[in-house]
Amino acid sequence: MDTYNSKLASRIVGVSLRQIQYWDERGFIRPSVKLAGGRGTKRLYSFHDLVCLRVVKDLTDRGFSLQKIERGLRALRAHGAVSAEDSESLKYLTDGEQLFLITSDREKILGAMERHFVLSLGIGSLVRELAGTVEQVARGQRAQRSGALRRLAEKRTGSA
Repeated sequence: MDTYNSKLASRIVGVSLRQIQYWDERGFIRPSVKLAGGRGTKRLYSFHDLVCLRVVKDLTDRGFSLQKIERGLRALRAHGAVSAEDSESLKYLTDGEQLFLITSDREKILGAMERHFVLSLGIGSLVRELAGTVEQVARGQRAQRSGALRRLAEKRTGSA
């Protein structure tokens, strides 16, 4: 399983390190791989955690309060690991007051259709976008390591 420290999660999701720390300290979104154990220890997030962080970012950007988001986030957490394939049918819908996570469950879809929705957030597209960002960041890190190793090798051979 891939893990992401706070700094990397911050870059991938597009929120500040302080925001991630605040959400963790308040118990709003906690890292599922490794919790911070005091000053200087690293939080480690899973890809599913990144999805949750990104959903929260998108919903707060749209003006939803953390209290409303927290109720809606429970369903996404309960849904378990989210990949691009199994998230295609996931959507957040809202009527402006409540958030609903809609899956391929027929009953939930029919129940949701009785409301007038003002926003739909597709989780599948969000997961695909996050996966692309994760890959882009990983390529950048590999290139940095490769360059550092090449410079180190050049120094060694140049000084020999």
